[in-house]
Amino acid sequence: MIKDLLDKQIEDRQIEFKYFVTIPYRFKQLNLEEVQRDNWEMRRSLRSFYNYPLKIWFFCEVHKDPDSRHYGGFHRHLLVEDIPPERWRNPSKRMERFLQERAPEALFTAFSGGIPTDNQKISLLMRVIRLSPSVPNGLLGLRVDPIHNLNGVLGYCLKQAGKDLSIADVVDVAASDMDLTSTDWNGALKKQEAIPC
Repeated sequence: MIKDLLDKQIEDRQIEFKYFVTIPYRFKQLNLEEVQRDNWEMRRSLRSFYNYPLKIWFFCEVHKDPDSRHYGGFHRHLLVEDIPPERWRNPSKRMERFLQERAPEALFTAFSGGIPTDNQKISLLMRVIRLSPSVPNGLLGLRVDPIHNLNGVLGYCLKQAGKDLSIADVVDVAASDMDLTSTDWNGALKKQEAIPC
């Protein structure tokens, strides 16, 4: 039911998520409120960098592998849309400086009227996400993949809802760009809260 409501939001709001992001913590993060604060700050930072109101959805997940040193702690998943072609052709000053220093070929492409490749876009998104102090520096500290099957990704993000966590803990509604005013959504949350976790 929750997935159906989220699918409807994607359709109604004409969101085209392009990237699936996974971010673990450097340590076992047990504080969900801290995770949610980090999500809110990351949303603000990404929008500020691109100077564009990117649509981003945040999901929290508990590490389930008992052999992991993070077992029982949280990590995050994000669904992020791409910025429009006009923003690439007319980058923000911050984008321009960042590209000039770290990806001059992408900047040249943009200034030539083209659009950077998906790999260049992912590379830039990873660099911008890594500006957040809550994101580890190592190779395993961040993963960004293009989305080819949004239904599958959304199902993956919701897999712990009602099992290990409540839907209100899985979907970070405060940091995400969602319209939660519908009675369908509120009813689903109340129904979900009644399920023992």
